[in-house]
Amino acid sequence: MEKNNPILKQLQDIIGTKVSMAESPKTKAKKEQEYFCSVVQSWDEAWSRGLNVFETGRIDLAEYDATFYQIIETLFVMAYGEFKTEIISWWVYERFTAEGELAVLVTEDDKEHEIKTPLELFKFIKSL
Repeated sequence: MEKNNPILKQLQDIIGTKVSMAESPKTKAKKEQEYFCSVVQSWDEAWSRGLNVFETGRIDLAEYDATFYQIIETLFVMAYGEFKTEIISWWVYERFTAEGELAVLVTEDDKEHEIKTPLELFKFIKSL
């Protein structure tokens, strides 16, 4: 927790000694899940928006948006590694078939995974 935190300062004044506070692992894990889901949801919405603009107006935003997607992908590689980022990218870019059906992810052990939401994606990624 920050040194200039007014709550921490008040506690130190009341107790009369230095106080140290840290987030619990459970809180950190919950924050990671929330951030992951938020970023993936926004990434997916931006990708869908670009596809919609192309399909309805024939305006191709791919070149314009490529830098933003590269930034997002690089940050995911830093946080989760290349293998897991490939799965996350697949979910955003390719989870729907040409017919609009939800595609199934088949892992190396031939197990099929139907991943519908960013939260399901997060749980799957964390299980690897």
